[in-house]
Amino acid sequence: MAKVERGVPLVERIIERLQPHVKGVVRGASPRALDALESRLMVELPPTLRTFLEFDFTFASFGSRWRGKHRFGRDARTPHPRVTSVTKMSEVMTELGWTSTRVRRRVIRLPNLPDHPWNCLYLGEPRRDGELPILGMVNDETNVLVYLRYTAFDLYLVEQSGLMDLTDIERLDDLDTTLSLNPELSALVPNEEYEAAF
Repeated sequence: MAKVERGVPLVERIIERLQPHVKGVVRGASPRALDALESRLMVELPPTLRTFLEFDFTFASFGSRWRGKHRFGRDARTPHPRVTSVTKMSEVMTELGWTSTRVRRRVIRLPNLPDHPWNCLYLGEPRRDGELPILGMVNDETNVLVYLRYTAFDLYLVEQSGLMDLTDIERLDDLDTTLSLNPELSALVPNEEYEAAF
């Protein structure tokens, strides 16, 4: 992503873009509430996600068309994360859904537009900058394909907010570090034959 500042500054730029359109609709979480959320998850939130949740805890700023909101709770004062597994998400994604993916760590679903891939925050090992990877999920009838979609929350947010369209290479920025910390995700990296649906 040439000439685009990454991390928290990018999230702050997205928040500035969203803020005029959502006054009175969104409610952010306090640092104390986010500390409580981290205690429940037993994982530190990526700084980019934490910055966004301080602005909009329920992802209300994404709009009414989005699915998978409120995954950290409905009330910013009392976080209640909906932690699940890739296997359980596959069962919910489509009738009789299943996946051959062997990922066992916990995940939290993030919002997506209807008929777009599902996204989930992978609660694995964070990079030095605190970022956690985000998995994508698409289904072909009952089979659910799970793949590494983003290597950081700011990449997810910049694309999902409509600020930028990213290439596969941009979505997987600093892939080597992510995989060295989470080697179980190596099998989920799209290869040359993979054609992303979106």
